[in-house]
Amino acid sequence: MSVAEMSETTRSREEFERYLMVFEPEAYLPRFVKSTHDIYQHKSVLKRLPCTDLVVGYLAHIVLDDVRTGKRFRRADCLKVLRTIIRNNETTPRFARETVRVLFQIYQALIFEVPEDAQWAASVLIKGQILEESEIQWLVENYRKSVHILNRLLLYPEPHPIIEAWAERVYKANELPDREPEVVALLIRNDIPPYVSCGDEVTLEAIARARISDSVKEALIRKFACPNNCDKVLELALRLRMSSLIRHLVKTLDP
Repeated sequence: MSVAEMSETTRSREEFERYLMVFEPEAYLPRFVKSTHDIYQHKSVLKRLPCTDLVVGYLAHIVLDDVRTGKRFRRADCLKVLRTIIRNNETTPRFARETVRVLFQIYQALIFEVPEDAQWAASVLIKGQILEESEIQWLVENYRKSVHILNRLLLYPEPHPIIEAWAERVYKANELPDREPEVVALLIRNDIPPYVSCGDEVTLEAIARARISDSVKEALIRKFACPNNCDKVLELALRLRMSSLIRHLVKTLDP
């Protein structure tokens, strides 16, 4: 066998071996990926990796190291690799606290520095994650600068006093009329706050989006349901898979 043939054989073997990262990332990821250049070079394989804390944390640390040192690298491509891996999960994953800190630092450093399509990718890094108080405060201070930051506040996964206070200020100032249901949703606990005054459609949509238990959600929808908004209630019953709301409609509309 010639040297050229041996080189070709080795190259092909290594190429196939890289795909073992998909099945045994803890063993093969450190072997093949040590830099952001490696992330870019092997992006087609990496996008197939399972969404685990080990995988996302390992790659995120590599990206953050280059962000901190100011090294030039393909930032958009690296963000898209991380986004694709995270989306490989059927539901929004919850990463370990340390991993979330790394992901937020990447987000904070790059959200204003990359093209629009990469900004969407960056947002996925912290979507559905539980943030530190200082991180939430940073979002509040910067939400006017980017719809992506605004979305992270409006779609934050659980109640938080800083976000609730922000939402109250925004609502009272009528600052985001096109996102009113999402803003009001952040204000709902066991009932609609007395200062909230909006139409039934907005109120019902806000209840459906609120971070409250299904039992409270159902009780509030029943409270505001009436013949004039029965189509909206039906829509929510189907979306939330609450057959009891449909039974309630049947009773309400019974001649």
